[in-house]
Order: sequence, then structure tokens, then C-alpha cells
Amino acid sequence: MGVRKQTCMAIGTCLVLMVFAGSLGARSLGAQAAPDSMSAGAVDGGRAIYHGQGNCQLCHGPNLEGGPIAPTLMPHAWKDAKGGGYLAILGVVMTGAPGTVMVSHPGGISDTDVKKVAAYVWSVSHGKAKP
Repeated sequence: MGVRKQTCMAIGTCLVLMVFAGSLGARSLGAQAAPDSMSAGAVDGGRAIYHGQGNCQLCHGPNLEGGPIAPTLMPHAWKDAKGGGYLAILGVVMTGAPGTVMVSHPGGISDTDVKKVAAYVWSVSHGKAKP
């Protein structure tokens, strides 16, 4: 086999391994918090956004207890944020939940604010912070 073909195969194998490793990391974070997103500042910022510009409390309640049009964000059988992991919660706040009133970037919040809201919801739902 020529050098060029061996190099391409080696690069392809490396790319497959990196994608596989990345998916394992993402899968393990689904049930855990993303370490760089869970600072007290991020959680406090998420709390302010949840109760303010994000309008989250209007549907999910001031204590994340849920209401007539939105589910609790406390421990439960998560329908849209499967497993209630940080990345699952982040995904719902980032993209919305089809077939529900949950929209992407509620209140027009930025991607940075979405991460803070996800950190707050994850922290409260896992007993790491108070609503």
C-alpha cells in the first residue's frame, strides 16, 4: 500500500476514534453536570435569567414545580430532557421542545444565557442549589 493511502487510513481511523470518544464523553455528561458550566456565578446567572428575561418561571413555576402548561423541572421522568442531565436540559433550552410551548432561547436569551439557565435547572433539580 502506498504512503498516501496509509496516511489517509490512519487519519480516517483517528477521526473515527475521536468521534467515538467524543460521543462517549457526551453520553457520560448526559447524566452529569458539565464541569466548566457549573460555577456558582453561572448558576446564579441562570437563576436571574429563569426568573427574569427568560420568562421560564411563567410556565415552569417560581420553584421549578411545573404548572398547567409545563412540567416540573425537579426530579421526575424527564420527557424531553431525557435523564435530566445537564446536556439534555441544555438541548431543550437551546432548541425547544417540538409539540409544546417550549421555544428555543426563551425570552430571546443568548447561547451564553441558555448555558446558565441549564446550569441553574440542573443544579436545582439535582439538589445542588435552591430555586
